Amino acid sequence: CLRILQENPVEANIDPNAKVLEEYRGKAWLKDCIQEAIINNLNNDIVYQLTSEIGFSKLSKELHSIMSKMMNLGLKPDVLSNKTESEEEKTLVWLIHKAYEFYNMRKDEEMFLDYEDILQKTLELLRGNKDILHKYKNKFKYIMIDEYQDLNYVQDAILRLLGEGTNLFVVGDKKQSIYGFRGARVELFEKLKKDLESYGQAINLRDNFRSDQRIISFVNDSFNGLIDKYEPIDAHRCHEDKNNLLILMPESEGLMSQRRQHEAEFIARKILEMMTDETIKIFDKNTKEYRPVTFRDFSVLLRKKTHLQHYINAFKTYNIPYHVANPGSLLESQCVKNLICALRTIEFKENISLYGTLSHLLKVSDETLAQFILDQQELIKGLEEDVDYTGISKNLAQAFKLIQSWCKIKDKSTLRELAGIIVVDTQLLSHAAQKDILETENLFKFLDLCRYYDGLGFSLKDFLKELSEFGEDHHEALDTAEEEDVVKFITIHSSKGLEFPIVILADSGQEISGRTSEILFEPELGIALKKDKDKWETLKNSLARREIEEAKRLLYVALTRARDYLLISGEIKSEKKDSFLKWINPETAAIANVSPMVIMREPPQIVTKDISRFLEYRKTQLKKSKFAQENVKIPKYYSVTQLGDFIRCPKRYYLSHEMGIPESTFYKDDRDCRMLWARERGTIVHEIIEIIQRDNIKAKDFTNILDKYDKVFLADEDKAFINRCINNYLESDLYRTGGLIYSELPFIYRLKEKCYITGKVDNLIIEDDGAIVADFKTNASIRPALMESYCMQVAVYALAINEIYGVPLKKGIIASLFEGRIIEIDISKKSLDEHKKNICEIISTIERNDFRQKPREKSNCDICGYNEILCR
Repeated sequence: CLRILQENPVEANIDPNAKVLEEYRGKAWLKDCIQEAIINNLNNDIVYQLTSEIGFSKLSKELHSIMSKMMNLGLKPDVLSNKTESEEEKTLVWLIHKAYEFYNMRKDEEMFLDYEDILQKTLELLRGNKDILHKYKNKFKYIMIDEYQDLNYVQDAILRLLGEGTNLFVVGDKKQSIYGFRGARVELFEKLKKDLESYGQAINLRDNFRSDQRIISFVNDSFNGLIDKYEPIDAHRCHEDKNNLLILMPESEGLMSQRRQHEAEFIARKILEMMTDETIKIFDKNTKEYRPVTFRDFSVLLRKKTHLQHYINAFKTYNIPYHVANPGSLLESQCVKNLICALRTIEFKENISLYGTLSHLLKVSDETLAQFILDQQELIKGLEEDVDYTGISKNLAQAFKLIQSWCKIKDKSTLRELAGIIVVDTQLLSHAAQKDILETENLFKFLDLCRYYDGLGFSLKDFLKELSEFGEDHHEALDTAEEEDVVKFITIHSSKGLEFPIVILADSGQEISGRTSEILFEPELGIALKKDKDKWETLKNSLARREIEEAKRLLYVALTRARDYLLISGEIKSEKKDSFLKWINPETAAIANVSPMVIMREPPQIVTKDISRFLEYRKTQLKKSKFAQENVKIPKYYSVTQLGDFIRCPKRYYLSHEMGIPESTFYKDDRDCRMLWARERGTIVHEIIEIIQRDNIKAKDFTNILDKYDKVFLADEDKAFINRCINNYLESDLYRTGGLIYSELPFIYRLKEKCYITGKVDNLIIEDDGAIVADFKTNASIRPALMESYCMQVAVYALAINEIYGVPLKKGIIASLFEGRIIEIDISKKSLDEHKKNICEIISTIERNDFRQKPREKSNCDICGYNEILCR
């Protein structure tokens, strides 16, 4: 679809340079637009009433859920227009329309298309342009579609348009339609099947070459009355072990968590029993022979990961090696959460994150923190420069001092350096290793993420904002390679399309129950508020029926993943509530006919000497899967700052950016410890200018902004320096401009194939006769080598603004704020072309690993931290 749009941008009414919006960013934008729609219309009586009754936060979440469901289904808000009855329903639909307007405006402004745009605009293009439709119908003589049961409305409509009059080949299985939460509608597949039967041919593929015939018989008997019009499958494999079907039904009492832990231990002990049982054999597809069982043959399938920790605990107890496939968001890792909490404390100095850092990361007791709050009113006072630690615990005082030390190095450290220092100071890596190998892997992955955003030129504030919008789109540690001898935990959804020698369907007694909401949505029935009891119940029952039917198909997918052995574990908690185990209850006549069916109610006894050979695993690390890196072209990113460092001194660039050795490690700090580093001063100046521009602060009022910094750490010399810089800015034409100002404008500029430059433009000023790119510098003086580097930076900003945004530029400026000088840079086409050529040469030199050139100025060596240590 994207290719069709890109080939017809004018007819599709899209920008040919539009980028595809990441899912996590789209979710964050949609959330902002919904909240904006509600806030902007609180003067509407019904909007105000709904917000009061449901609550602002909950109303936002409910509308976000409805709009996300619409977008997944490929529907627009118009689908609700003729399905509203009450004024409240009409108002909700009106709010949804408003939020869509804001969302679409934001995408247009930023030149993005989301996944739904790509589908909708393709459908509109094909429906509205017969010539274009005819062109692609002629182009695609044969269309083959796999997994048709997972399509939504708009995908179905596009394929029907393109497939009309062509050779259409469709593969699908309605019994495996399990992605309703992504918008899949199984009825679309059933309708297409009927159409194909009328105009073409439909072939039922019933042969199964994966699973043993006893497993297939069990599946057929289980689903014969469970799924409407179930079509049995035919098995073509027979395993030599006739006892390869097993139901684990532990009998336990106590709290639900205790019963789940008992079931998890039951599974762990059964795995060890099978590992030591010489009669258990696996058919090897490569050698065509039976072999002994290994850990990698086992896969534990779960409907949800909610109770995964119980199984992990049991596997640890019995020393069973395991791996969690796609375990969820990286940000759900506890060690990563603690590290982010510390970073938030450093950046925002807020009580909540400070409490989390002190309590979870630095292990200060709640009693100690409570006593400090009673004495000082606020935790944050512990970070003030002149705080008196007399009378408080030594542990808390040391914790405050440690956080203060992090705050002082924030602006002279990269994200990776700062996060690494926190990890070392708190022994976080050691704690992660004690918890779980996944925690260790995720901590390293987060540090890599910090390094990646360093390359994009992100500040700590920007980085934390970006993290808040991640959602679940950045996953935890990657899957293990197939050859690793570990038991795999995997969700049923993730297992679709895979097969495993031994499947253990765990927690099969878990109830099938959906989330009840204040507002329900169903395309065929419309929208309903909970207070409209009759309509709400109708929608609730309709959604529940759809969920139950999908859960049955999910069970079918789970059971048919097994090749040689199938184990089902669980406990029926309620005869009234639906669950996997209730649907395949071994006491029912249908299941009893499958012979032999082994039911275990007591866990097996394990002899320690039998499993001693497996305990050696705990002494080894997981092997990492490798690939030939030279076969993969990886995009490379260079920040403007990196390029400037190379211009000044290639050796310095090499030590800092290639070797990753922080220059600050070798600094000799002879200054007054109360004074800021030059980088810290520059950051404050930039922040104050951004606030002045954003809030339209008058020159006489800027000292109020400075006060918030002065309270904690500003020495007199720092304050004088910052005052001078800001006063020079306020007296310049840059402050007095009547143009439109964009501050701290980030960009990613494509220099050439697989090569990008990242950075932030301090100021883009749009005036009637053109735009000005301004770069603020706070050096005491700008030497010639620095000036060359700064000119290159401004040239990159000009190239990026001109080529990305298409804004005509009239000036490029370096504003030396301490000196009070405005230096105009040549940004003519000839000059920019020359700079572009030089930058390409610099990057080619870096890629050749050639860092032999001498620094541009010998004076650079005098202030370099590496001098006389790593560079002689």
